[in-house]
Amino acid sequence: MKRKRTVICLVSAVAACIIAATGLFAAYRCGAFLPGWIEWGQGQVAGECTEEPESIQLERGDLWATLAGETVWSIDSAVRVQDFLYCDIDRDGARELLVLCWSWGRYGESRPFWVERDECGWFQHIYIYRWEGDGMRPIWMASDIGREVGTWYFDETERLVITDRKGTVTAWDWRSWGLENIPLVRTLTFAALGDNLIHRQLYDYVFRRCGGDFGVLYSSLADELAGYDVTAIQQEGLYVEKPEQYASYPLLGTPAQVGEALADAGFSVVSCAGNHSLDFGTEAIDRTVEFFKSRGILCPGVQSSSEREYQPYQALERNGIRCAFLGFTETTNGHRLPEEAPYVLNTLDDEKMVRSAVGAAREAADLVVVFVHWGDEYSTEPNDSQRRWAKLFADSGADVVIGTHPHVLQNWEWVTGDSGRSALVYYSLGNCISAQTQEECRVGGLAWFTVALDGGACEIVDCGMKRVETLEENGKYSVALEQ
Repeated sequence: MKRKRTVICLVSAVAACIIAATGLFAAYRCGAFLPGWIEWGQGQVAGECTEEPESIQLERGDLWATLAGETVWSIDSAVRVQDFLYCDIDRDGARELLVLCWSWGRYGESRPFWVERDECGWFQHIYIYRWEGDGMRPIWMASDIGREVGTWYFDETERLVITDRKGTVTAWDWRSWGLENIPLVRTLTFAALGDNLIHRQLYDYVFRRCGGDFGVLYSSLADELAGYDVTAIQQEGLYVEKPEQYASYPLLGTPAQVGEALADAGFSVVSCAGNHSLDFGTEAIDRTVEFFKSRGILCPGVQSSSEREYQPYQALERNGIRCAFLGFTETTNGHRLPEEAPYVLNTLDDEKMVRSAVGAAREAADLVVVFVHWGDEYSTEPNDSQRRWAKLFADSGADVVIGTHPHVLQNWEWVTGDSGRSALVYYSLGNCISAQTQEECRVGGLAWFTVALDGGACEIVDCGMKRVETLEENGKYSVALEQ
């Protein structure tokens, strides 16, 4: 008898588990649980408070407003708040409360008369409220926003910017009746300088007369560089630590303090692939890479020997535009790539690999910029090899190609590849600064362009070049920029 009761109890327990599991599965199918992908925010308040609640607080999905230390309004307890924005969405001088939230059913109390019954499950909504002196009054309760919002923010142009779960970015504005999707045009400005060629005359001048502060070489560029979203320069000769390694010919060993000056000048990208990159082996490459990595600066074209895996490009995002940067050099002055780490320097030796690298960057980014050390020194005209590679870069997916190495200026133009795809090519920017005495070597260029992204592909909407010149007077060096 006892055994029979035990069996009955066991069967009952199993049945209960099955019923519970079935209930959970049904609840899951019905959408009874909030999605696990939700990113719970902390809210954003834009603008100054004037006769408004002293604080709006969000905690564990609950949202409330306080005035004089007392809670004067709170959202319905059945609503779970993912994030909120307190901003002037309709530009009338007073702020509105935008609430990104989840509630049961697609429509709730706002179900249209032609819909027989609401759907089962949690659905995402945007509710908008306006402060009425002692509480929030609803002015817009969206039944369905047509996308799953991951994150959002209120930008400086006074519009709502939404990133959905797929990574698609859209902009929204108030149009009397509510929020309306508007074209999202993002822009990015870019400037690049040529070879940063620190000859012995320059580092002797800085160490003897400027206390080792290489920032004096770039001080005249500060205002110009501050006007661009992304700035770049080519580092000719990588960084060494010991003074006995400082050199400017035939090897180039650049004092590490130069990197500090470039970082302080605000450069976002320092291209480091060049014919002198292997002059002091992987030790200089590793030191240069680690320095720039510590300062949040990209150095395309080289990578640390400790990374053990080839990285075809480096990336950053500015103004919502994803940028990929690559660097290549045509020659290494006879130095061989280390067998144990051939990926420390990107060369043009393997055309298939070059195509693959640029193609990978194209798939990952909105804007692809290639820095390339190529051409004949002191030649003011691009050679056949430069023109061939320019077409290859364009075909492979590059938007802009920035050339260095000749130490003199060469022309810039749009180049169309065999596929019909075009790229903006600056064949050579010459020197940013150097101690070379030839007149044409004292003149370089600052390449600049503006990119616009309107929901699709990036488009270069403006471009040009400004003249820079190395000045020397009684052993004192500086850079002059054309205004």
